Amino acid sequence: MASYSFTYNQEIGHQGQSLVPHYPGGRSGVTIGPGYDLGHRSPQEIYNDLTAAGIDPETAYALIDAAHKTGPDAANWVAQRGGIIITEEQQQALFENVLVPEYEERAKDQLLSFVQNHGGFSPEAADWESLSEKQKEILFDYVYNTGGLSRFPELTAAVLNEDWEEAAYHYERFSGDEPLAYRNQMFYQQYLDPAYMREEADWPGTEAELPAEIEEDLSDQIEDLYADDGDSPDTPEADNTDDWYETYT
Repeated sequence: MASYSFTYNQEIGHQGQSLVPHYPGGRSGVTIGPGYDLGHRSPQEIYNDLTAAGIDPETAYALIDAAHKTGPDAANWVAQRGGIIITEEQQQALFENVLVPEYEERAKDQLLSFVQNHGGFSPEAADWESLSEKQKEILFDYVYNTGGLSRFPELTAAVLNEDWEEAAYHYERFSGDEPLAYRNQMFYQQYLDPAYMREEADWPGTEAELPAEIEEDLSDQIEDLYADDGDSPDTPEADNTDDWYETYT
């Protein structure tokens, strides 16, 4: 995957739950794939999006019944239905063909609004295509996961200024009063930790990779984090994001 692989890997988690309809909790709707929330979409939108991702019409029709169902209605829908599953290839296509274009547009709109409403930035700062891949990936991830850059003005400013030391003071995300430990740690290592940070030429889509010893260290840390209960506390499947971030509209 060439673009936004960090966001994708965080959203699907490690347990395969994203391949079946599930209810993350709170005001969320029935969700499938990398955070595709059926509860906040129309039946026609669901059908068009899922079939565009290569999901067969029969499965798409079965899932459109979850349109507009959120909260307890979504939980009941999941409890009463089984046997619906998509493939790894289909959830990746859903991300790349549907969700990436959608959330890139949201990120561009929110970045423009941020630049217009905060001093110290020229209009050119909102030009998405002029940003580095690192800047794009960070801003995209916060729009995708939290709903809006307006919740992180200090981080957004630091990213635009490429002031990574300052960004390290403002990147943490919380669920209620609790930090999202796993996502925060992986984000810091990917984008802010000097021991793990890569040059621009080494970002996804190029031939360069992380050194083997760093890859091994990351794998060991992931195994340690899952050792107790086999689940991550801050994947979309386990985390009630609606308790701490409002849905972007």
